[in-house]
Amino acid sequence: MTFITKEQKDLCKEIKSLLVNAKQTVAIAETTTGGLISALLLSETGASKYFLGGSVLYTYKIRDALIHFTKEEHKKYYGPKPELILEMSKKLKKQLPEATWIIGEGGAAGPEASPYGQPAGYTAIAIYGPITKTKVIETGLNDRIKNMEIFATESLKFFLEVLEEYN
Repeated sequence: MTFITKEQKDLCKEIKSLLVNAKQTVAIAETTTGGLISALLLSETGASKYFLGGSVLYTYKIRDALIHFTKEEHKKYYGPKPELILEMSKKLKKQLPEATWIIGEGGAAGPEASPYGQPAGYTAIAIYGPITKTKVIETGLNDRIKNMEIFATESLKFFLEVLEEYN
């Protein structure tokens, strides 16, 4: 039994190859995927060559403790919008200046909407580095586990697209 799909494994292999060949590194600031993006990247042998670490920034308390992003700062974003996830990514980069890239992810896995009204099945993804891009994924599903899997896969796909554009 494995928690990694073939598609995810293939994405991680491609990401690893691009990062190692370019001597680049990545760190993760995720919320609704609960560490899955980090776990997927760590599933590759030799991950220490390109993976600096991951953080599950699920609550205001941990965000403030790890990246100094306070609850008050969140209020101006009205929920897990791309701008908020990008700001979290920038704050993680300040803590890890040696990271070439930061992948940020956050939304509402479900089954309910976020407290700010984003529907279940919504996440925002931010890639922060030499190229900075954001993207929104909406699955239309209220299945928490399925959304987490989709969000992690889509985050890896988006990161790979950005890496290929840059390298």
